[in-house]
Amino acid sequence: MAEGTLLRNGPAKFEVGERRLQHWFDGFAMLHRFSFQDGRVGYTNKFLESRAYEHARDEGELRFGEFATDPCRDIFERVFTLFSSRAQTDNANVNIARHADRFVAMTETPLPVEFDPETLESLGVYDYPDDLDGQLTTAHPHHDFERGETVNYVTQFDRQSRYTAYRLVDGAREAIGSATVDEPAYMHSFGLTDQYVILAEFPFVVNPLRLRFGNRPFVENYQWKPERGTRFTVLDRETGDVVARPRTDAFFAFHHVNAYEQDNTVVIDIVTYPDASIIDDFYLDNFATPDAALPGRTLSISAINR
Repeated sequence: MAEGTLLRNGPAKFEVGERRLQHWFDGFAMLHRFSFQDGRVGYTNKFLESRAYEHARDEGELRFGEFATDPCRDIFERVFTLFSSRAQTDNANVNIARHADRFVAMTETPLPVEFDPETLESLGVYDYPDDLDGQLTTAHPHHDFERGETVNYVTQFDRQSRYTAYRLVDGAREAIGSATVDEPAYMHSFGLTDQYVILAEFPFVVNPLRLRFGNRPFVENYQWKPERGTRFTVLDRETGDVVARPRTDAFFAFHHVNAYEQDNTVVIDIVTYPDASIIDDFYLDNFATPDAALPGRTLSISAINR
């Protein structure tokens, strides 16, 4: 009979004092532990004690900007928050991963929070022993069991922004390669094959100046620009070179399903939506109504010639 442990996390608390958070992606993270032994299931849970959660619990106010909810800040505080990693939210409510032999909860800021997998006690932000820079990442890294490395990427917002793919070996990040971009896309996940990192740059993009000087929550600075189409950036995992950057029709997605190489072609399977309005559907005011319905999605297959 199978035995083991399943660890999960996700948003679980949507109030700060008398204030309500705006979006499903804003909720404070809760860890869940399911244990399976002798045909029985045990369950425990615990809020992830991130800095963001502790401030909300102890002070009754929002101190860090979340996906679609911001505290009231002046322009100096906004600049400092976006471009200082320690001032970004560490509300890691999306996924769980392993960094070497350590367990971390992850979100889209590069501030994973380490926790004990047995007690679910939070152990603080995991400090990467490297100087790889960036303000946005994905909570869905890929682990390559054959190479013994985890692969992810980070976006650096700047006058000349860039995506940097990296490998995580023994808990440290090592850059694979980079691609420059004028207006970075919001990308929730990416594709990986034996040879390539594949970024699907949907035309839901942001001018970094809007993030630096605007007065809106993070995701509300992004704009849907379908005329740009969707661009695939393919990085060689060995050389770091950009080997292809084709465009196709505009679409949006959260999750990649699969990616593989076939002959001289890279094939990517993605669950797609016609545009980025799916993000609006997850605002709590829309999502919590009795007749709420999410838009249909399509399993799309794209092929890129190398």
